[in-house]
Amino acid sequence: MAAEIAYLGGEEIRRLMPPALARQAIADAYRGIARGDLEGPVRTAFGPKGSDSLLMPALSPTSVGLKVLHHRPQNPSRGLPTLVGEVLLWDMATGRLRAVFDAAALTQVRTAALAGHATKLFAPKDVRRVGLLGAGGQAYDQALALVEATGARELRIWNRTPGRAQDLARRLGPALPGVEVSLARTPAEAVAGAGAVTLVTAATGPLLRAADLPAEVHLNAMGAYRPDMAELAPDVIASASAVFVDDVAGARQEAGDLLQAAAQGRFDMASLVDMGAANGERRGRTVFKSVGAAIFDLAVGEALLRLAAGL
Repeated sequence: MAAEIAYLGGEEIRRLMPPALARQAIADAYRGIARGDLEGPVRTAFGPKGSDSLLMPALSPTSVGLKVLHHRPQNPSRGLPTLVGEVLLWDMATGRLRAVFDAAALTQVRTAALAGHATKLFAPKDVRRVGLLGAGGQAYDQALALVEATGARELRIWNRTPGRAQDLARRLGPALPGVEVSLARTPAEAVAGAGAVTLVTAATGPLLRAADLPAEVHLNAMGAYRPDMAELAPDVIASASAVFVDDVAGARQEAGDLLQAAAQGRFDMASLVDMGAANGERRGRTVFKSVGAAIFDLAVGEALLRLAAGL
């Protein structure tokens, strides 16, 4: 008799794993990485520029994972998400397929959880206001994670297209009771007075410069996933007391914000700190740059299967 294959779509993923549980899954994943239990090579990207397809394998002691993700910018006009694909999980011992996850939803939840984990470690204490730049497919989960990690009571949103920011604010209202959600006219306005900021855009040029930022703030740069893209100007990177990444090898190839700062002599790529080595004691401006790593999809996928089984 064939083993049953689980399929978890976006609704089920979010029901099983709200922001606090997702953040805990990421913290557990980092402990697994430290033990040497999780590994994965740098992802492979192919296809025309702007419509990339990505292959991302990963291994744990009990599972083999493969994420197949397609970035299709024109999909919203077709009524589809910009990111589509699947994450597949096989049993390590038998090689049998155990589960298929909606890759867009899993990516959104785990990417937000990475930002939430970094924010919990590095944001100043008693944060009242947070800022979010971007209102695309990942923004909803990022907003929830940012507020959950800080306990902020005010969220300011900026997006290049104001209508999308308005739509996001309406969606967030019922999900964030007691939090004032407002729109900003500029990126600088969105981050004024903020203790933590998440950027999740496809920007090809910097949205924030050092002069726009408070002296003490934590920044999650979650978009700009190619060397020719950037959300943060080189002077922001240069002003940071520490720069953390989710994947050092991947960041050295793909993190445009950091590579562009290094090209100008404003940042030394050798000073990158893996988030697994973070102790949460930095002050001033801190930056977490995410390029994405399938080991986190695998870890969150395994946690989701345990939750689905009631374990």
